[in-house]
Amino acid sequence: MKKIISIVLAVMLVVSVTAVSFGAVSYNPSDSYTVSADTPTCKEAIEACGGGETNTVYFQAPENWYNKFNTLPGTDYGQICVYWWSGLGSEWPSGATVKWVGYKCELVDKENRIFAATLPADTDNTPMILFNNGVNGGMDPNAEIYNYAAQIKDLNTQGAEEDEFDTIPEGSINEDNFDGCICIPDPKRTSKNELSGVTECETDWYIYYGDGCYGSYATTSPNFKGIAAECKNPEHHHAERGDPNNDKKICDVLDAEIIQRYLVKKLEDGEIFDKLAADVDVDGYISIIDATRVQRVAAGLCDIDGKSL
Repeated sequence: MKKIISIVLAVMLVVSVTAVSFGAVSYNPSDSYTVSADTPTCKEAIEACGGGETNTVYFQAPENWYNKFNTLPGTDYGQICVYWWSGLGSEWPSGATVKWVGYKCELVDKENRIFAATLPADTDNTPMILFNNGVNGGMDPNAEIYNYAAQIKDLNTQGAEEDEFDTIPEGSINEDNFDGCICIPDPKRTSKNELSGVTECETDWYIYYGDGCYGSYATTSPNFKGIAAECKNPEHHHAERGDPNNDKKICDVLDAEIIQRYLVKKLEDGEIFDKLAADVDVDGYISIIDATRVQRVAAGLCDIDGKSL
């Protein structure tokens, strides 16, 4: 059983002060800092440290994580960073250990506040990580910036190990890591960090489907019933599969007709059309096959999964 030392405590103990050059800016990985334009992204950091195979882990930022300290000039959204204390990128080529707040994540979906973190793929040295909002709040509760810092609890990205960590969602392609998964913080499950007093969120892992949708089952799982049915994002309210016009009548002639009109770009302005619900065969595309499936269901020839009746 692994012995996990608090990441924050490890950060406070780092004392190296070696300054190095990153591209056109001076980057000192040993200094505690709040995110800035000079902070490298995860991908840039891994490349600077020699490169190698990587995995992509996603994160949905809570709205209240955005603030004046992490909104960089020229942007209208807050930055999300990720810190890890082992593996490629945890030490700079100079030998200096990277400190809080780590590296910037890449915004991949502004509307749904989805960020991507590029992590080392070495499953023997996959890092424990901490997503945070890029704000080093310090340890003085009276300082203004202190109340703007936010982070999650230490998070394993290596998979299940003797029930010590969260398990990987069912049907994941790789059982050794969380490549393609998304970390969702739960604002109802929080606690105070014993060292700094900063509020930390517990999190849950899901499969990321794209467009802000995530669920418990990978698309390869026999339990997967389609993105519209599986999506756990509380900010999404999708119609049921087979009901793209959202009139609560699943797989009727109007559903087949609206799919056909969508395919020939004949939808009227403002007309309701739920793309996830229109992907009836759950292959990731909207095609004439989906319209045909709806017609067959309406005629009583098959069920929504295509099984003959």
